[in-house]
Amino acid sequence: MQLYTIGVLVAENLTSQEAILDACDALMVRYGFRKMSMDDVAKKAGVSRRTIYNLFRSKEDLGLSSIGRVVSQVFAEMEEIAGSGAPSAERLQACLHQRVLGRLRRVRDYASSLDELFEAVRPAYLARRREMFERESALLRRILAEGIESGEFRPGTTGFADSMILATNAFIPYSLSPAELGDEIEVVARLDRMTELLISSVAKTASED
Repeated sequence: MQLYTIGVLVAENLTSQEAILDACDALMVRYGFRKMSMDDVAKKAGVSRRTIYNLFRSKEDLGLSSIGRVVSQVFAEMEEIAGSGAPSAERLQACLHQRVLGRLRRVRDYASSLDELFEAVRPAYLARRREMFERESALLRRILAEGIESGEFRPGTTGFADSMILATNAFIPYSLSPAELGDEIEVVARLDRMTELLISSVAKTASED
């Protein structure tokens, strides 16, 4: 009975957490992060302020968690691509594209509020960013290693994963202006050129066969 009760409480907390994060994202569209209040979030999510503060220490923690949810959702999509069974080069390029476009499409509606959000959470975000990027880099290293084994990529190129993360960082939301975030066609065109260059840097050429 006690385990059942704990399970119910965990499920309720997860449901409340998602509702609160959804409310935060919606209110950033309407008001921006700076003007959004925790009272606004509680009302929008249909929960009490106490519930919010049981799950998030502060407004800044809520904003950071909103960023974290985007990153986690995109990483799950990258993992799905990585395990798809497609040729390594296709999977690598698709992962790099999803790393950028998955983030962009999730935050585009509140693009004008991103500067406010990152200004408020910057120190905590920078502390977590390395862990976020390392997880993504490890996934790329896995694809590169599989590509080396299949003969698609040159031996010794798994170390390029970190450079691929750094290169595509230029296209993720905190690096773009609101105008750039709103112009997906241009972002995709630039991203295509970048990822093609990155893939060619690790691809095995005919002369190396």
